[in-house]
Amino acid sequence: MTKEVDWLELWRELVSRKLHPETESLVQKYRAHGQKHNERPDSLLDFVLKKIDPEDTAVDIGAGTGRWTIPLARKTRNVTAIEPVSGMVAMLKENLDYANIKNVKILLKTWEDAALPVHDTAVCAHGMYGSPDLAEFVRKMERLARKGCYLAMRLPPADGILSELSLQIYGCRHDSPDAMIAYNALYTMGIDVNILVETSIVNWFNQTMEDAVIRAKRHLRIQMSDTTYDDLIHSTLKRRLNFSDGAYTWPDGMRSALLWWTPVH
Repeated sequence: MTKEVDWLELWRELVSRKLHPETESLVQKYRAHGQKHNERPDSLLDFVLKKIDPEDTAVDIGAGTGRWTIPLARKTRNVTAIEPVSGMVAMLKENLDYANIKNVKILLKTWEDAALPVHDTAVCAHGMYGSPDLAEFVRKMERLARKGCYLAMRLPPADGILSELSLQIYGCRHDSPDAMIAYNALYTMGIDVNILVETSIVNWFNQTMEDAVIRAKRHLRIQMSDTTYDDLIHSTLKRRLNFSDGAYTWPDGMRSALLWWTPVH
């Protein structure tokens, strides 16, 4: 008989495997990539904005530099932004000032430690990957949201290179926490989740094979000094990457899904 997957435990295991970047390096990365003042098109955010009313209140969990916070603040009565990294909070404040947004309260806390009143809507866009207890993360969202809960998460392709490598190295095609694990985990928790998937994927590319190997090891949570799987990674990349116009293109890339539901109180 096939053993049923414990999706919550799988989530916890993948969070514990993750190599967390240094906080200062993460902040520098955001600044270097011009994340300030950059409001990119986002079909998942647009969907959320259509679901909420102008008199609603919202909490944005893991607000980062404010990519969701600012549009939410423009649509709702007020927003509570939860962000545990002081460098991110500094950038968030800069972006709020630049956008002339005055109806955002910022809490320099983790979601687990934050104390706040009930809001109408709870959203989290890619801010849950470092939380090992997904069940408690979600239950707290439900306790503090009257109308709706929304989780935007990465959705890697099932037939991607990282899925293939992860299956060979770890015996599991999921190399990190993602939307499919969360969907199944919430299902086992008795939560009826709707899912909206972005229609396109922005493929990754690397200029050299060495850079591609580094990317693969980073996503697979393998220390760069660990050469155990280098031959496997290199041969897989050589077989599956497409080289054209001076760069290697991956079938893997950037795509997200939105899990959303109405909490039952």
